[in-house]
Amino acid sequence: MTIENSDTEIFRSRRDMRSTIFVWGTSLLIWFFGYCIIASSGPLGERLFGASIVFLIGSIAPWLWLTTGYWITQGTLHLKSGMLHKELKLSDIREVTYTKQRGGCSFAFSRQGLYIEVEGSDRGYRVSPMDRSKFVEELEKRCDNLKVITED
Repeated sequence: MTIENSDTEIFRSRRDMRSTIFVWGTSLLIWFFGYCIIASSGPLGERLFGASIVFLIGSIAPWLWLTTGYWITQGTLHLKSGMLHKELKLSDIREVTYTKQRGGCSFAFSRQGLYIEVEGSDRGYRVSPMDRSKFVEELEKRCDNLKVITED
């Protein structure tokens, strides 16, 4: 990804072992079913069509896994995971909590994450940047009245 603005900070997503096993184990199992469809008997066209659908479905989780990340631009925090992309105005971010437990709309593959609360929304966002402290420092520099809660 090329970002021309030098004021942009990019943060990769942290991934824990539990998520790794779940994402890749599930995908491998689904891909194995695709192989079984190809190896079964029946018209080749039908087998290839069925296997293609199964392989595509099995590729969704790795796609999310590989493309999850966060970046902060001049006035916006961008959350991205696969086809999901959310932009949060920095002026609307009110609270960031270090947490392992909270739910919310998740852009995280690790329990060691942050929960971001936004003004005017009853929904929060879970993120798991590799370097949580640097991520929070960057938000503190750019967000007025940001409250940081350490819950870990």
